[in-house]
Amino acid sequence: MTTPAPDPLPTLSDAQTLAWLKTHGRAAKRLVTGAVLCGAAQALVMIALMAALAQGLTAAVMARSLEGVPAGVLALIPVLIVLRAALGLARESLGLRAGQSARQALRERLLDAARDGGPLWSSHMATGALSSVVTDQVDAVNGYFARYLPQQRLAALVPVMILLAVLPFSWMAALILLGTAPLIPFFMMLVGLGTRSEQTRQMQAMQRLGGTFLDLVRGLPTLRLFDARERSLQDMDHLGEAFRLRTMRVLRLAFLSGTVLEFFTSVAIALTAVFLGFSLLQYLNFGFYGGAANLYTALFILLLAPEFYQPLRELGTHYHARAEAIAAALSLREVLGLTGSDATTDTAPTPVGHVRLQDPGPARLDFDGVGLAYRSGVPVLSGCTLSLAPGECVALQGESGQGKSSLLRLAAAIVAPTAGQVRVDGQDIATLDRHAWREQIGWMDQHPPLLAGSLADNLRAACSAATDADLRQALDFAGLGDWAQALPQQLDTLLGEAGRPLSGGQLRRLALARLALRRPRLLLLDEPTASLDAQAESFVIERLKQLAQGCTTLIVSHRPAPLALAQRVLRLHGGQLLAVEDHHV
Repeated sequence: MTTPAPDPLPTLSDAQTLAWLKTHGRAAKRLVTGAVLCGAAQALVMIALMAALAQGLTAAVMARSLEGVPAGVLALIPVLIVLRAALGLARESLGLRAGQSARQALRERLLDAARDGGPLWSSHMATGALSSVVTDQVDAVNGYFARYLPQQRLAALVPVMILLAVLPFSWMAALILLGTAPLIPFFMMLVGLGTRSEQTRQMQAMQRLGGTFLDLVRGLPTLRLFDARERSLQDMDHLGEAFRLRTMRVLRLAFLSGTVLEFFTSVAIALTAVFLGFSLLQYLNFGFYGGAANLYTALFILLLAPEFYQPLRELGTHYHARAEAIAAALSLREVLGLTGSDATTDTAPTPVGHVRLQDPGPARLDFDGVGLAYRSGVPVLSGCTLSLAPGECVALQGESGQGKSSLLRLAAAIVAPTAGQVRVDGQDIATLDRHAWREQIGWMDQHPPLLAGSLADNLRAACSAATDADLRQALDFAGLGDWAQALPQQLDTLLGEAGRPLSGGQLRRLALARLALRRPRLLLLDEPTASLDAQAESFVIERLKQLAQGCTTLIVSHRPAPLALAQRVLRLHGGQLLAVEDHHV
């Protein structure tokens, strides 16, 4: 069934995209500030170190031995070196923690979006592509928060500090530094103009490659069945080659940027050195206060010159992290936009409503003239009206594609009606806190999910507060008690791909155990006995009958056995509900 396409998000500039990224990574703000403060302190220590080195070298040259160097200077130099290194480590550590914090915040935001959007949220993208966004593209913002963002602020702060240190000695040297400084960011931005577009294409190629690969792995049995393996391998080969070419283009731009920055940095440092050298040789007699240059002043300025350009060089080195972050942010913003929230604001999307239902008994469910269209002009349901009294069990029949499962999704607030109203206990479902409402629902279909965790984890997904005794009681109810006791680690036994596999029948019984733990007010059953043999079906029906006694139940089934649970059976045809008079078997 086709799902509704989200409205296109407004296009943002690079600055707005980065502002959006900072908003969703604001948990890293303090760590970034700490890294900047450590970098500024490191710059102050560096200036003091260069002054001590210049003084020591001047004394050593003039006396032609280290005996002329003051003892205090010799003792101070190693202390400043160690302190500078310690501040550098602290800055790097805070930057890495900032990147980690930002990634964690973004992943939490994606998980919140998945929870807010419900099970249909991920259907707008291939599973592999979505996995690529959650893993690779979230990781792609790490360099921006860990290195580029602190360095961007230090690139504006540290050169000013060095200029203030140089200016009292030579206005000309300060003017040379100030005049050559813009060359580096200018050429950095010039080279980086094409980086963003190439980085965006690389991200898209990686997303397609990851999505296709995961989907092919999952579809291997079908590919073997239709003998389509060779064609699929060729498709993967083409995608892999496209990704390689995109990656090499990005690397070429990154190396070009680094070469350009190194060249102009070397030219700027050489220009400063030439001025100082000619001043010491007295070919130039301007630019200094109170006469010609002396050795100490020249050494101090010359030692500071590379440090003046170093923050700008590092910013250029990390400039590709900015382009990578912009490309990743575009994908993240698009994925988060699937929830229908305003992706340009700094507030997380809230549930549809805030009303919490307090009645512990069976729910009353009403569909009043409900219409639903996944695509404009293609209605699935039209004017559908249905009332379920508290504790009533109603079954739905109909051909595939008539909207039976859509009614269940409407009841679970997974999708919203395009017309009419769905009410729970007389309350419009749009006003409910949908997370709280879903906690009161029990859902079972023909493909129950199996989590990659222990048996206890799979059961506590239905009720996190359940004790081990509750879990064993639920397993006994589902007919899995003896099986669980025979497991090597019992409740702690790992299930799924990394652990013990389960058959289709065992998965269905595990779903029964989850329903028993949840004790729902509303029970939604979508083909609960499909693909089961007669004995297994009879067991599941018996257990569902016990569960349905304490809640309102809505069943969708093509098989006759589950219909025996229902007081009423309705047929859905053409978006309308029709009563079925005789349904008992």
